[in-house]
Order: sequence, then structure tokens, then C-alpha cells
Amino acid sequence: MSEKRNGKIGRAFSYTGPVFTWGSKAFDVVLLSVYWVVGCLPVVTIGASAAALYYAIDRSVLLDQDTATHTFWRSFRRNLKMGTAHWLLTFALGFLFLLNFGICRANLSGHVQWLFCGLYLALTAILAACALYLFPMIARFDMPFGWYLRGSLYCVFRYFPVSMFLVLLLGAGYWSVLRFPLTLIFIPGLYSVITVPSVKKRINPFGPMEEEQEEVFKE
Repeated sequence: MSEKRNGKIGRAFSYTGPVFTWGSKAFDVVLLSVYWVVGCLPVVTIGASAAALYYAIDRSVLLDQDTATHTFWRSFRRNLKMGTAHWLLTFALGFLFLLNFGICRANLSGHVQWLFCGLYLALTAILAACALYLFPMIARFDMPFGWYLRGSLYCVFRYFPVSMFLVLLLGAGYWSVLRFPLTLIFIPGLYSVITVPSVKKRINPFGPMEEEQEEVFKE
């Protein structure tokens, strides 16, 4: 019995055992979260960093197809132009919606205030949901600028309950980082691990088959 138990322990801690496998995945999640923060530092590159995080989590952590570092920075470079353009548009719209929310809250009252504040909050939530599909689409597919917008908006309304759940989960992650700043070293990667399978399933119809995608990303 002792030898059998020792054998099980040895296999658990071997190179191919669960301890090493899951420990390696946890390390990659933290590493990719740090990469995401670094990629976001110029601010205008937040979109490219979000696309790279999605793709690296999917390819490296969930599928074990490539190293986390290589996958993240390759995707970051490849999607820098499109990701930056879409991020600037997303940021401008978000700023406009929240600015109008603040104006309505400060200058209106009663039911009119509730109506307009609710409207701008709803638009902000839809914009956030759109971004959660948009940047993964940029990471996976080569399409014209407007097609990303059309596809992401379609996903938001076609899968509305799922979209709102993803936004609520994003809000919970944002609150966690504000409340406990050190969680920034793993929250972005953990959020991606949780949401990537759901997002991937819904955006796949907008791009090529898996084999064609792999050809696009070969160097």
C-alpha cells in the first residue's frame, strides 16, 4: 500500500502530473495578466493588449499550443493598428456616454433624470459588452474595420443575457482591483480564462475555420 501511495504521489508531482500542469497554467495566467498591464501602459494600446490577452489565454493556457510570452507579444504586434483604432473609438464613446450621464445627474431631476441617466448607463453597458466581443474578434480574424463592429454588436443582442453576465463579471473584476489593487496581477488573466470559451463559441461564425485561422497566425 505504501509503495502504491508513493507511486501516486510521484506521478502527481511528475513533469506531466496535475501539480506541475496546473501550477504552470496558474503561472501563465499571472504572467499574462502582467503582460496585459504592461501592454496597457501607453493607454492607446489597451485594445491591442486586450486582444493579445484573449488570444494568449485561449492558445497557451486553454489549448496548450504555444508559450504564453511568444503568443501574447506576437498577437499584440499583429493587432496593434486595428486594436488601437477600435480602442480609441470605444474610449471616445464611453467618455461621451459617461459625461452625458454626469450632466444629466447634475442638472435634471425626477423621472426625466432617471430616464436619461438610465439611458446613458444602458448605452455604456452595451458598449462594454460590445468590446468584450470586439477585441477577441480582432485577435482571431482579419476583417475590415466596420465588420468587427457589426459582428460584435450582433453578438451583444443575439446573446444578450450572456453579454450582460460578462459585463457584470467585468464589473466585479474591476471592483476587486479597486478594492484590492494587488489582485491586478491575476484578475485580468482569470477573467479571460472564465470568459474565453463562451466568447469564442459566439464569435467563431464570423471568421474562418480553425485550420485557416492557424495558417493566418503562422510566422
